[in-house]
Amino acid sequence: MRGDYAYSEPPPGAVTCLACGRVSIGMTFAETKAAVASVNAQLGPGEPPIGLTYFRCCGRPRFRPARIGDVPDGATITRVLAEDA
Repeated sequence: MRGDYAYSEPPPGAVTCLACGRVSIGMTFAETKAAVASVNAQLGPGEPPIGLTYFRCCGRPRFRPARIGDVPDGATITRVLAEDA
């Protein structure tokens, strides 16, 4: 464990990026496409649309299931495309 703070148990579906160590909720390619469509449908006039890269972690991410010791208490967890597309 790093630091002198407590760690939370990761939520179901959480993954840890082996490149940067960031913990996110993993999404399939289909779930990511649906999320992109949802965000783009809510954009205001003149706002640029997002693509699949919005939900990428690193340039060459590899993931493993998250475990205790990966998520410090109070950390924010976002969603990430955790499946090769």
